[in-house]
Amino acid sequence: MKRLRLRVTPPSGAPFAHECTEPVIVLGRSRSTDITIPDQYLSRLHARLFWEGDAWLLEDLGSHNPTLLNGRPVAGRAGVGPGDVLRLGATLVSIEAVTPEPIAEAAPEASPSGIFKSAAALQPEAAVWDQQDGEAARRVTERLKLVNEVHRALAESTHREALLERILDSAFTHLGPEEGAVFLRTPAGELERVAIRRLPGTPGDFLYSRSLVREVGERRMAALVDDVGADERFAGTESIAIAGIRSLIAAPLLDGDDCLGMIALNSRLHVRRFSEEDLELLVLLASAAALRLRNLALVEEAARHLLLEKELNLARDVQMTMLPARFPRRPEFELAAALRPAHTVGGDLYDFADDEHHLWLLIGDVSGKGFPAALLMAVTRTLFRTLIRIESTPAAVLGAMNRELARDNESGMFVTAFAARLDLANGELTFANAGHNRPYVIGGDGQLFRLEEAAGIALGVVETHHYESGRRALVRGEALYLYTDGVTEALEPGRRQYSEERLETCLRRLAGAPAEGIVAASLAAVQEFSGQAPQSDDIAILTLRYLRP
Repeated sequence: MKRLRLRVTPPSGAPFAHECTEPVIVLGRSRSTDITIPDQYLSRLHARLFWEGDAWLLEDLGSHNPTLLNGRPVAGRAGVGPGDVLRLGATLVSIEAVTPEPIAEAAPEASPSGIFKSAAALQPEAAVWDQQDGEAARRVTERLKLVNEVHRALAESTHREALLERILDSAFTHLGPEEGAVFLRTPAGELERVAIRRLPGTPGDFLYSRSLVREVGERRMAALVDDVGADERFAGTESIAIAGIRSLIAAPLLDGDDCLGMIALNSRLHVRRFSEEDLELLVLLASAAALRLRNLALVEEAARHLLLEKELNLARDVQMTMLPARFPRRPEFELAAALRPAHTVGGDLYDFADDEHHLWLLIGDVSGKGFPAALLMAVTRTLFRTLIRIESTPAAVLGAMNRELARDNESGMFVTAFAARLDLANGELTFANAGHNRPYVIGGDGQLFRLEEAAGIALGVVETHHYESGRRALVRGEALYLYTDGVTEALEPGRRQYSEERLETCLRRLAGAPAEGIVAASLAAVQEFSGQAPQSDDIAILTLRYLRP
């Protein structure tokens, strides 16, 4: 059996390599597979690779989204080899190499004009010399000093372009090539040239072959070629042949089990003939470069996360300033509210507006999370504020909001909402419900009433939907409790929900409490129930307590 080397690029997270050492390899979303991939578009058991006869074959396992081999659906069994690309859901799997079993990585591979050695065997920690050989010890000591100098030089670079220039600076200073280039692996698994350096007057472009990429970038071999034109590995590479006989060394940029890319140096034989000692030095330089590239990538990733966090915090501040800053103090009612996003920004909202005769209320929950939900939340609130100046009933307001939100709604997002208008003179509450949690009225004696009437569908779904009105007269001391589903669906560590039953028990105990106390106590009860479990959904609570006789 021959080993198969794969590079897996999932839709999220870093790409990773996998060496297939068993004759059957199953890929899928299930943890029971040989290669588990976090991809929601994968089936639990999606596809398998297996060794049969003298070849590796690919077979789809009845996945919901078909397995593609080089862009075509796999029907039955299909042979695979280096260069093939599989698409499983949103995941790309590149086949990088097929090597005999066992792999003798540490053994040098000779060709008529050069050698290929495992780069890992040439790392500093693998260097062994005869303690009695003073000259060998001196060379190793000088080499390690040189590597230390290279590490310090590379450490001065603060962004990738500068680091790549430093890598080539070190290569030209210590190895004296005619031209050099650095190649890095793209997210698709291909090697892309990202930096090049050439001596003045060097004609043409930097030349390399797929054979070199395969040996160095895929097999992790360090390459030394005295005569490229005579080496059988590069037979048929016309671009190199017509450029003249060249001496070449190349080394992979190894980061643990991963290969970030490679560095290659070329020279005409009359300018520079590379030696095995040069090859070992290039491997050490490549090792230092790979470490710095990985560290720089981590620093840049941390900086991106920090910038995103700052932007999210700014967005949260903007979102929170859109909520009413002050609650009206009037003899007819008390009003209090709280909003707790599950993430930095969320989609729950509440709003209110009062005039001489009426108090308008709104609570809503936008589908989805993050920036899109926050933007739709802002649009919803703006529509509400505008339409209560035009329409006279909550049903008419929700109807107009629905028509605006449903028009050209390509995203498919929607908003559940409850809107109400209180007549301050007599306590008559007119309301309409667009698919939202049914509110409670808390009686002064501890009784609870659900506002079941006027139930309609969420805003933004059906443009022509007509909303009905409901009515209830509030008496002195009664409180209207509006909330989003983040309250009743809050989870504790054991994954139980807070539930409507627990909320009702809590609200009965709060009969006669002021509006602010009802909001604070009910929110505290949810948080106590959840304990150390992370908040799974946004929470919004709005409470009105009617005070007029």
